[in-house]
Amino acid sequence: MESQYLNVDFGTPLIGVAVAGALLIATVPLLLHGWYRRKKFEQLPEGYQTYKLRSSIRTEVIAGGLGALLVVVLGIASAAGFASSARNLEANIERQYNPAQLSLGTFNGSWMSVGITLDDGTRFNDVPVEIRDGNEPFIEDVWYHYHPKPAG
Repeated sequence: MESQYLNVDFGTPLIGVAVAGALLIATVPLLLHGWYRRKKFEQLPEGYQTYKLRSSIRTEVIAGGLGALLVVVLGIASAAGFASSARNLEANIERQYNPAQLSLGTFNGSWMSVGITLDDGTRFNDVPVEIRDGNEPFIEDVWYHYHPKPAG
């Protein structure tokens, strides 16, 4: 069965940021050490500048550069994935609740908060949006607005 809602996935961008952060922690010292070794290599007398040492330094700098490039790519991909999920969540909320006004708030790692004004003028500020199966957005406060709790 195909879902009527757009895909909302905030987890994958968070994993991308985490991997980029871990890779950054490994890449920066690798690059700095490679550049330090290259400067020291340039100061060595002619007989000590061996091909093996030059190759080792080159490998270290290239590995650090590729790691830094991967950090940038993961950062851009994560930002694009987050932006896409935020747009999709907004479209899903508009489809589900047809609000008069909607503004996405902050994302805390577990849920996104929204400010939503319903057609009857009722305003909810910074309410969490739960993503259910099939990417269905669920806002508990709005649900209780239309389905009040029984007295008792």
